[in-house]
Amino acid sequence: METDKKIMKKIIRSVLSGFCFTVFGLGGIIAGTLIVPIPLLLLNKRNQRRVLSGTVHYLWRAFIWLMCALKLIDVKIQGAEKLKNMRGKIVIANHPSLIDVVILVAKIPRSICVVKGSLFQNIFVKYVIRHVYLSNSMEPETFIKQASTILDDGYNIIIFPEGTRTIPNKPIHMHRGFAYLHLNSRHDIQPIHIENNPYILGKGHKWYSVGDKTSVYTLKVLPTIKSAKFENNRQNAIKITQRAQKALFS
Repeated sequence: METDKKIMKKIIRSVLSGFCFTVFGLGGIIAGTLIVPIPLLLLNKRNQRRVLSGTVHYLWRAFIWLMCALKLIDVKIQGAEKLKNMRGKIVIANHPSLIDVVILVAKIPRSICVVKGSLFQNIFVKYVIRHVYLSNSMEPETFIKQASTILDDGYNIIIFPEGTRTIPNKPIHMHRGFAYLHLNSRHDIQPIHIENNPYILGKGHKWYSVGDKTSVYTLKVLPTIKSAKFENNRQNAIKITQRAQKALFS
């Protein structure tokens, strides 16, 4: 009997998860076709970013609220006060699950995310993100130039240095793009460690595999890595990457 109840609970939660992701996909299409064109037609480039980044922030905030209301997830933040007025920070985080980027954007105002280039072809999100977010497949020089301008304008840039979802109990490999951005732009690095327990929506998991219990996402806002006047070279980029990796995963 207990096993049957557990199975039924998993089925119900899978259906609710499907509902949430359907809302997310349809919301992205509707926003991309009805809302996004307005600032593109009426505003200059700088104001377009302000409006569109705010649009994504509130849309994804609503999505996370929905998942929490249905008790699929819960989100707790240690150090939330640091996020409210954060400006011009290079936010780096580990990446345990599918919705990490959505949670971070929902919780950090004025944030621009570096995402996989393939998402710019995804029908559900491409119309919303392509005019405001940055692709990880950009040429390094172009990325540094654009990202530095965005940081100077007071936006936070969210980067997942692993480049893909974190696999538990596997060696950690962090790319150094954020470190070069730090050295070039002289903007601080803000590490955020993400845990979700029970573990769901990880690499290889299906979008409907949300288990039979509420998964609690805990975001730990770690001490800021302040900008130092290091020379912009490979050796210093390696040092910064090692320091950031220790902060995120120790």
